[in-house]
Order: sequence, then structure tokens, then C-alpha cells
Amino acid sequence: MKLDLKKDLLQDQIPTNKWLCKDTQPEIIRAMSYDVELPLNKETELVMKKLIDFVRYSQDPNLNVKGSEDHLRPAVGLAAPQIGSNINMFFTRFEWDEENNDIEEFAMVNPKIIAKSEQIGYLKGGEGCLSVDSDHPGNVPRSYKIKISGYDWLTNKNLELTLRGYQAIVFQHEIEHNQGKLYYDRINKEEPQKIEENWIEL
Repeated sequence: MKLDLKKDLLQDQIPTNKWLCKDTQPEIIRAMSYDVELPLNKETELVMKKLIDFVRYSQDPNLNVKGSEDHLRPAVGLAAPQIGSNINMFFTRFEWDEENNDIEEFAMVNPKIIAKSEQIGYLKGGEGCLSVDSDHPGNVPRSYKIKISGYDWLTNKNLELTLRGYQAIVFQHEIEHNQGKLYYDRINKEEPQKIEENWIEL
């Protein structure tokens, strides 16, 4: 991602770690988010714009310089509670192949999982989260395939998406933020590295 701060930001603030809410703030991070009315009003639209700007900025190594005072951990997704708003929305950005402009972005409003597979997948090396500063090693089992419905603010369309593998895991991670859940809730407490025979490693 190569952002021009003069024309590409959707709102007027440069993204900063000061926007982030942490798991030490359970009144926000552990609260259930509520669905919002469409079209978005100015207040809820600003939340979405900040989610988009944060993720895009975090993925731009020229602006988000590693080792700088306010370096952002690069994010593939961010949910509204993570910036202090308990509304049911998140943004994800997948750079599959930037050189060939193979990039997918989803600015999801009121997303819901409407179907999921019994097949389980997990990320090799576990998951991380911008709202979690402490280390929680372990495997995070999630559905390998999901179907979700929701409104995409970028395209102004109601979508029904079938997602598999890594993309499905990212969407589940973000959706659970809006349910007051965190990835380490899914780690087996007695056996963090537990893997069952039919699980798919990603």
C-alpha cells in the first residue's frame, strides 16, 4: 500500500496507536457491538473511515516506518471496538499480489456468519491482535469455511460472501471482536498447542 497523506486519507487524522483500545479495557473490548442504521451517519461513517485509514496506513512501510516512535503493527483487519466504538463493523485488506494489483478490501457493516463448516483450520504460529499486548501462544481453531452476509461500505452493496482458509479466519477474528471475544479465548487452556487429526494448518 502506497498512501498519499494529502489525498488518500478518508479523514483528517494520521493513524496512531493512541486510537487503539486494549484488552485491559474490558468495558469496550468485551462488550457486544450493536448493528447500525444504513446509510451510515456522520459519526458511524467516521469510525469506518478511521478503520480503513488505520489498516491501509499500517500496511505502507514508507509511511509506517519500522522502529519509528509510533510504529503501527501492520494489520490485515481492524474492528470498531478496537478504536473505542461498539458498533458492528470492521475493515479488512488482503494484499495477495500488490505488484499485479491483486488486493481485496472489505468495509463490512452489520456482518453476520450465516453458515460455517465443521472442518477446522488454524494459523501456523497462532494469531495476534492489535488490542492484545501480552503473548498468548497456542493454536486457535476456527471454521475453515464460512458464509457471511453484510453491507460493504466501499461498494455500497449488500454482500453474501463464501470464504475459505486464511480469509475465513481473518473474518472470524474480526467478527468476534464485535461479539466481545478475543482470539485467545479459543486456545485450549490445558493444551495450548493442541491439534486434532482433521484440522487444516494454514
